[in-house]
Amino acid sequence: MIIEEYDAKSLVRTARTSLFSWAEVYLNPYQGCEHDCVYCDGKAESYYMHDDFGQRIRVKKNAPELLELYFKKQGFFPVNREKTSTLVDYFPNLRESADSSKKKKFVLFIGGGVCDVYQPVEKEVKMTRKLLQIAYDYKIPVFFLTKNILILRDLDLLKKINEESYACASFTITLADEKKQKIFEPNASTSQERFEAIEKLRDEGIHSGIYFYPTLPFLGDTDENMNSIYKTGKEVGAEFIYCWGLTLKRGLNKNQFMKALQDYFPEYYPKYKELYGNEDKYGSLDSTKFEELGLIWPEIKGYKLGQELKIDYTLKRYVPEGRIESNLMIAEVLNRLAYLKSYFIRSSKYETRQLNLAASYLNSFSKDISLMSNEERSKLDIDKVIIPYVEEYIREKRSKTLKSTEEKAYTSVSKYIKQKESK
Repeated sequence: MIIEEYDAKSLVRTARTSLFSWAEVYLNPYQGCEHDCVYCDGKAESYYMHDDFGQRIRVKKNAPELLELYFKKQGFFPVNREKTSTLVDYFPNLRESADSSKKKKFVLFIGGGVCDVYQPVEKEVKMTRKLLQIAYDYKIPVFFLTKNILILRDLDLLKKINEESYACASFTITLADEKKQKIFEPNASTSQERFEAIEKLRDEGIHSGIYFYPTLPFLGDTDENMNSIYKTGKEVGAEFIYCWGLTLKRGLNKNQFMKALQDYFPEYYPKYKELYGNEDKYGSLDSTKFEELGLIWPEIKGYKLGQELKIDYTLKRYVPEGRIESNLMIAEVLNRLAYLKSYFIRSSKYETRQLNLAASYLNSFSKDISLMSNEERSKLDIDKVIIPYVEEYIREKRSKTLKSTEEKAYTSVSKYIKQKESK
């Protein structure tokens, strides 16, 4: 393993919220990942990573300085730091007025989704620990997605952050069978270790759930594997299970995965060639071939299992300090409705698009929409087909429509699965 330190020009990027993540700010101090998961699309050339992705880990040694600089530019103050190098050190009564809690905060995703920040090298480098400490100093809520139980090392900081604002530490879990899991995730913690870590985090009051992603056709989407992951997730207290399929981006990502199939599961190799023979730019499979092979979309099977076990299909949203709660809660409802209507009920593409556009609009809208008159709301940049959903939430303080749509989605996927299984 080669560890290579360098000074990065940038660290932080912003992104729109979604059901995958309610975070708005992302960072990763690492390039490359020692977990070296066979299906990882971080190896795709489109990410501009180095070729020896799993053997050479590049570390942004100035990441702590860059994160501090970003927080200060946003007007935040290290309220939990004893020495701040400001006048507060000499005049303690200024600390309360300097507290950044009134600023518009956000959930910080320490990880970025490609290179795991708790990969084995973190045990030596401790860079993620440094960044987490800075997040605590500035009272910034955090979100993690990892495949390594090394995150438990930082349980002390996660608990402190969660007590003051919010911390979520979730795990990717794709295969219940350890032999299969180690083929595709050779250097990550075992699935069983991750389940146990979720239970430990939940016992300590930390939010945690499962990203059943990617779900591998013929391997991860079997009834045996999916039932095991959902039932074990329920047993350990996972708050949600987000389920999605596999993408294989052309180039190194796809080539390495197909080679592993040839070596370990040659019986599935021809089927994967059919499924992913379209060479889609984003790695999506051929939906026509998928249907021809008699497969059932994993998100459909996962939604049905989750509803039956009473496990949410996505993480509940946290509202950071300084943000307008009603706007963000309505945005969450609209995002959920768009997801349900798009993938399980098959509503019009126009409506689902408008739901997502309205959610995005409300995320950044500067006025509390619940305090506006009906006439004022009618003039907002929100399509008229979405207004009833907004009005209902403001009136009821909840969404009956979302509840009924979830029930309708369950009926729809149950019928779909029954029809597929009867063929």
